[in-house]
Amino acid sequence: MPRVHRRPRRTTAPHPAAGLLCAALALTTGCSAAGPGATAATAPPSAERAAVDYRLPTDLTPMLLPANGADTRLTQGLDGFTALVRDRAMRDCLATARVQVPDAPPPMFIRQFEIPDLAHIARHGFSPSTVPTAPTPAAVPTASADPAAQQRCDREGATASDHLRSGYGPLQSAWLTGLAVLERDEAVLAARRELPDCLAGQGVRADGEQHFFDQVDRALQSAPTEEAARAEDRRLGAAYALCMRPVEAAREPLRAALRDTFVREHGAELARVRDALPGRVAELEQRYSIRFGVPVEA
Repeated sequence: MPRVHRRPRRTTAPHPAAGLLCAALALTTGCSAAGPGATAATAPPSAERAAVDYRLPTDLTPMLLPANGADTRLTQGLDGFTALVRDRAMRDCLATARVQVPDAPPPMFIRQFEIPDLAHIARHGFSPSTVPTAPTPAAVPTASADPAAQQRCDREGATASDHLRSGYGPLQSAWLTGLAVLERDEAVLAARRELPDCLAGQGVRADGEQHFFDQVDRALQSAPTEEAARAEDRRLGAAYALCMRPVEAAREPLRAALRDTFVREHGAELARVRDALPGRVAELEQRYSIRFGVPVEA
């Protein structure tokens, strides 16, 4: 089974939505969150291609240090580009070695559940979308299935993406890890206490966010058809977006204030990343014939 996951962002306890990612990817890649030996009830449909804006943001701070759902679309663009670098570097290596490309999911825009994009989730549900890519080189007719070469090329792809991520990842991870403190704010806790009643009003019985995500996982895995899975994904996404609005209304101003403090305390490092990243992106776009893109609302 292909491995698809978000890059870990926290060193503290996992976010309640961590398990949901696999449920969402079950719609697109066959990832299963069920126990050993369990299978999804329906074959996964194709992931939808995202609508994108191919311009690198003028102000990179919201992309590097997202504080609201709209900011996370910029962050998805950066993570999606990093995944695209890995994919293209791996494919170039395989083409040079005349080795078959193994089955693997395409690069995807994966939402940041630490900071939910409620506007998008309300319309589209939880499933990710694919990163638009330029046409890849045609398959080599005489290519062989060479597991050792495939593993070597996968490592080469990982090295390329890790090198790009090393330029912004530590700063971004420090920011996202620091957001955990906001979950102890009384306004946030009060808003969360209202979540079960709101979800019940939308036909979902869940005693909290984690329980809700567990139910989403089960619902998407057990849907009898692809169409039914997509409909349930959208229904549950709309319920989640509606009921999480008070939580996000409490968290967003706290994140904004915390980001102001973080920028002051990490100004020199942030300036270095902002200065270096555009040139690095342009270099990789040229090397791999790819384009940076940010998902936009369709």
